[in-house]
Amino acid sequence: MPGDELQKQVSEGKVSVYGSNDVLTMALGPEHPGRVRGVGAGISPRQYFNLPKPQRMSFDDRLKDSLRVLLQEETKKMEAKAREEALRMEARTNNW
Repeated sequence: MPGDELQKQVSEGKVSVYGSNDVLTMALGPEHPGRVRGVGAGISPRQYFNLPKPQRMSFDDRLKDSLRVLLQEETKKMEAKAREEALRMEARTNNW
């Protein structure tokens, strides 16, 4: 029986019991777009499951984020290189 199989999967932790892809949805099938079964009219899945609205990032914001990440990566590389050089110089002075 499908219900027994779902209960087994839940007890084994293979299936989520929360959110929009829960056991009930798996048992009853997917909901129609824009509706939440058993809640009533006028409630969207985003409202019911307290999901954030998708954020649109402008091109400038995406570019700034990309540049920030690149700058952080380059900074880490330069810091690592400086540490290596400092260790080399320290090793040279200790050998004198």
